[in-house]
Amino acid sequence: MDWKQLVTKLGHHVPAGRVTTYSEVSLWGYGRANLNQPVRSLLRGAANHGHQQLTNRVVRVDGRLADLPEGSDQQRRQLIDEGIPFTIDGSVDFDRISPVTLG
Repeated sequence: MDWKQLVTKLGHHVPAGRVTTYSEVSLWGYGRANLNQPVRSLLRGAANHGHQQLTNRVVRVDGRLADLPEGSDQQRRQLIDEGIPFTIDGSVDFDRISPVTLG
């Protein structure tokens, strides 16, 4: 899998107002959950090629936002603008919205 395939998958399955997880991307792309380093590399490649809006829709399995070098403020603002609910501690509220499975 490369970042272009990931962008296509996210574009088709994770619309505005929805999120998926690193674990789900890993399971779809590599057949195993929790291969987070390769997933982070793919997401960074996609973001560097102008697809940050899609990559911002990928969060940790516990709902926390990505640990990006530039911080999580931009990701949080986008997700709030898209209607994603958050908990008091700042995580995506998976009690109110389920992450998308990529199958």
